[in-house]
Amino acid sequence: MKNLLRRRFLPAILCMALALGLSACGGKDTPPVETETDGAMGTLSGSKGEKDSGVGVFSGSGEETVEAELAEESLNLLYDAMAYDDQYAGAVAYLGYRKQGDSTPLSDWLVENCAGLVEAMPFLLHIPAERILGAGWGDLFCIVPRDENTSLAVNHVTWESLGNGVWPVPGEVLYREECAQPVLIFVNYEQWRDEPDTEIVLVTNDGVEMKWLPLTDEYGIPIVPTGENYLPTLMDFGIWGYVTGLDYPEDWEPSGDDWWLPPTDWGLAYTNWTCEHWYIEFGWGDSDPDYSGRIDLYHQPEDGQEYAYSYSGIWRMEGDCLHLDLSDGAGTRMSGSFPVLIDPSGESLHIQQDRETGVCPPFFGEGMTCMDLIRAYG
Repeated sequence: MKNLLRRRFLPAILCMALALGLSACGGKDTPPVETETDGAMGTLSGSKGEKDSGVGVFSGSGEETVEAELAEESLNLLYDAMAYDDQYAGAVAYLGYRKQGDSTPLSDWLVENCAGLVEAMPFLLHIPAERILGAGWGDLFCIVPRDENTSLAVNHVTWESLGNGVWPVPGEVLYREECAQPVLIFVNYEQWRDEPDTEIVLVTNDGVEMKWLPLTDEYGIPIVPTGENYLPTLMDFGIWGYVTGLDYPEDWEPSGDDWWLPPTDWGLAYTNWTCEHWYIEFGWGDSDPDYSGRIDLYHQPEDGQEYAYSYSGIWRMEGDCLHLDLSDGAGTRMSGSFPVLIDPSGESLHIQQDRETGVCPPFFGEGMTCMDLIRAYG
């Protein structure tokens, strides 16, 4: 895992050295004029080429050659990451909402709206126009197939009442390739937020099939489908936009060879955890509407003694961080956002001190900057 993570962060470090070059890619001096019927075609041209040419067309200059190499390296890095888990059919990142009528070149829009991810994964700026799908506005996702032998279909769907509920019915095929490449997809919705107008179908070379209707939670985290043992079948690589190896101490990563990811709000709901002399309960709902649920902390003074109430409060996930707002009921309050990762089995939760303030949760021992919580049942 250490070798994988070192390779994972290399493109980000190299891209820092090219920050000026990357900024130049987002120039807005001569934005193209587009109509709504133009769709997304050509919107990635930005300052690198003419309309409908995409950004994969280079003049041969040294700077553009380096950028192309970095883009390819970042994509290969993502392929390598997915290869560590046979259950992944592909990867996804939510890139934000683009307003209808926005004529900003898409390359400029990406740099402005998800600069961290673009810096870590510069291949996003090199997806050609023919692989930009949808209306050109709405929620923008990037889908990356597991490898060059994975097929991808992107279908437009409508929602119809079929007697036992409302269900998506596939219609126009927006993209279909047996040996698929990364695509950008603009997704919109019918009457309700849980009725996206797009369906994603990925099939790997070894027969893993994944169907997904693109949805995110209230914080913009993709709600990815799960497979065996409720493990995700899509890797959320959007996290690479706000997590880098420079944010952590040298010993930040948990032990083990499997791929750890931040949990979702629902993944933490109704779970209990232990560490040393602490017992932690995550509830769901019945809290401030800006939070996911309540949390209660109990402390055991000595071995064999009963756990006693110590702190309670509210919690939510913010990207890769668990945000806690706690009180001991006697006037002591604490809050912080703590980077957190859960192992693939769901049995171990790795949590760190607040990366900005250095604040630690109350269950950290003296001098500790990170620790693992163990799942408890009953």
